[in-house]
Amino acid sequence: MSKPFNIAILAAALLAATPARAQTPGSAHRITATENRDTRQETRIDTGVAGGGINANEASHLNAQQARIDTAQTRLAADGNFSRRDYARVDYRQDRANRSIFRARNNRR
Repeated sequence: MSKPFNIAILAAALLAATPARAQTPGSAHRITATENRDTRQETRIDTGVAGGGINANEASHLNAQQARIDTAQTRLAADGNFSRRDYARVDYRQDRANRSIFRARNNRR
């Protein structure tokens, strides 16, 4: 076999292997974890509205906050790699939303 042919085969093999590394192994787990947490927080908002602990204005604010978190998560995961740093950013926002939900449900109205 000739040297240019071997180089072409090697280049083709490297290009074929590149898409396999597009998503890191823990990436799917991190996305699932943030989506599950988002679902739990939306359930807490709905429960607070049903129980009377959260009024319509508070629910609107909290739902908008959750929508912003969803948008950020979608944007950060769009490249197929939801890194630990991306997870930390979304997790920080979800922590803040969690505190907002707690305050809204327990504001002694």
